[in-house]
Amino acid sequence: MKKTTITIMLLGMLLALLTQPVSAVNYGGVAQSEARSEAQTFVTNFSDHSMKGLFSTTEQTFWIAKDWDVETVQLHLEYRATQLADTQLSSLTVAINGTYFYSLRPADNTGNRHGIDITVPLEFLQQGYNNIRIDGYMRTQEAQPCVDDVSEANWLDIFKESTVSVKFDKNVFTTSIESFYNRFLEVDALRYWESALIIPDTDNQAELNAALLGISGISNQTIYPDGYFPILNLGDLAENLQKNRIIIASYDQLPEKYRSQADQNGINDEDALLVLVNEGSGINTLMITAKNDIALINAGRMLGNPDLMKQLQSTVKQLGKTEDIKTQVYAAETYISFAGSEGTYYNGAFRQVKEFAINYPSNRRLTNASEFYLSYRYSENLDFDRSLMTVYINDIPVGSRKLAQHKAGGDEATIAIPTDIDIGGSFQVKVSFDLEIKDLWCSLRQGDMPWAYLTPNTMLKINSVASQDLIFENYPSPFVTDYSYNALSLVVPNQLDQETAKLLAKMFRVMGRFTKGNTGQLSVLYPGEMNEAALFSNIIAVGTADNNSFIRSNNDKLFFSFSEDGNSLLSNEKLVIDPAYGKTLGSAQLLSSLYNKAGRASLMVVAPNQKGLVAIGNNLGEMKNLGRLSGDAVLTDTNGNVLTYRFKAPKNPTIAVVQQIAVSQDAQIFLVVSIMVLILLAVGLIMVVRKHGIELKKGGWRK
Repeated sequence: MKKTTITIMLLGMLLALLTQPVSAVNYGGVAQSEARSEAQTFVTNFSDHSMKGLFSTTEQTFWIAKDWDVETVQLHLEYRATQLADTQLSSLTVAINGTYFYSLRPADNTGNRHGIDITVPLEFLQQGYNNIRIDGYMRTQEAQPCVDDVSEANWLDIFKESTVSVKFDKNVFTTSIESFYNRFLEVDALRYWESALIIPDTDNQAELNAALLGISGISNQTIYPDGYFPILNLGDLAENLQKNRIIIASYDQLPEKYRSQADQNGINDEDALLVLVNEGSGINTLMITAKNDIALINAGRMLGNPDLMKQLQSTVKQLGKTEDIKTQVYAAETYISFAGSEGTYYNGAFRQVKEFAINYPSNRRLTNASEFYLSYRYSENLDFDRSLMTVYINDIPVGSRKLAQHKAGGDEATIAIPTDIDIGGSFQVKVSFDLEIKDLWCSLRQGDMPWAYLTPNTMLKINSVASQDLIFENYPSPFVTDYSYNALSLVVPNQLDQETAKLLAKMFRVMGRFTKGNTGQLSVLYPGEMNEAALFSNIIAVGTADNNSFIRSNNDKLFFSFSEDGNSLLSNEKLVIDPAYGKTLGSAQLLSSLYNKAGRASLMVVAPNQKGLVAIGNNLGEMKNLGRLSGDAVLTDTNGNVLTYRFKAPKNPTIAVVQQIAVSQDAQIFLVVSIMVLILLAVGLIMVVRKHGIELKKGGWRK
């Protein structure tokens, strides 16, 4: 009896151990309790989709992070079907990552909106991007055979209130610098403000410099554009609720408990030190410190090297003074593959569309001789009189090709991008296939459903030139060019207040999205530190006339200048400003170099007060709002209104023409051939002259 009882107890203990979550380990290797975070829900919203035709499809992607333990995934679908829908024949079918798992009939045909909640099977999920696909089959009432497939009455709307909700938990504590790094930049940490950088409230600009380099380097790796990494103050540490903290501070500015950690791990006078500290209550802190500014800035730059950061499997890293932490230098690509390493698959009759995001430097614009090369295959049961492939850039059609039965096993097309399409920076590409089948309604051969496939060899060849215009349509150029900060000097107030720190965090979060790697040049200066190097740099100045003397000393160069007391922005030839309204404004102004240095520019981000800085920061600091900015001067008020103006004349377009000739292969060949012909003509003329003994003498040419 006792043996049986003991056996049951042992089995129970073993089962309890097996069912416990994996424990996390804090700094020093001491195991915490098997602590898990409280369950969170990350929600991804759909965009509005209008699905048209007998057969139609829409897709939405959502993200599953590496350290999420997913409990449930819930799809909430908000839709409205045509009033002519035959609810006994029409249907919606839902797939996750290519596997169908749910079908439904439209609730009714009243034209009203309906909602439904659908549980997504967990076994079909994958780490990283996941794809929800909704296939609509909208049959209308009393439809005539072979006519309904082209009717405009077949429609189904999917609304932006549709969502995918992922409920998950994760270990409370991180166990290495690598795991902390991944968590710091994850989508949930950004969305729910769980990550922040913290610096001392001191007059050492190296700490801010390192923090901004860190924000930029981390931002260019983030999946979603929303959210930002706030810059907080060490003095407010107890009040900060962020679970993931990067403290960047000189050794002598560290609080005692962090300084002792640095001492225990052998900090010296030359090198920087990174230490991961798990502090309890789910708080993870990466302390970055050094006893000299160069090492501290270098450590901040290291945050922008993901390949290196993800090698740090321990809780401590001593960064040597001469250690190479820079990434490769990225240049504007000439050839961009966009169909994915496994290609892109299209399935279903009628129009099927896939979208691709092309990331390209904001300072470059497409020129002539840019083109698409597409390699693709498709099914052989198509109506080849009506089936075709079409390419779009930013919803503008670029070109189409008919599909042909004898090429179904391997087709290709080269489509030139028209020069009248003005494309600068990143853009969207769409490739659609119209896959038509004869008498599809009559036969409904579902087993023979058409398909198409873009191979991985599909690519975009880009010729580009650097943009000449200093306008917000090209921002953040010229401060970021070819994916790197371009000799950038940032002039900040001597005393960094909370709102200015917030504005900088948001601005460099956005600018960082346009960078790759960590090789750019960024220096933070106080107004009295404008050295010779800074005079030859691109300059961004942030603040008010009161707290930034650099802005005040250049007030006469601003398009919208300050009043004498600095409390309001003044009228000019473009706009009459009421003095009271001028106190509510923030402004961003793109100026040529304040020191007449060729090829350099200045961005003045100014306001009479902190409320104005918040207003302009909400535009420069959010990706979704950049499209509201144009011209070379922007005003925003505290109500969110945006006014844009252009003061400088456009650059001479002949410069761009010369540059286009320089990069065009056809133009280069023509010039080379022309020069060779001229040389041959000159040599031939000289030979003829000599052969006949003709000389240039006084009075003209003579034998």
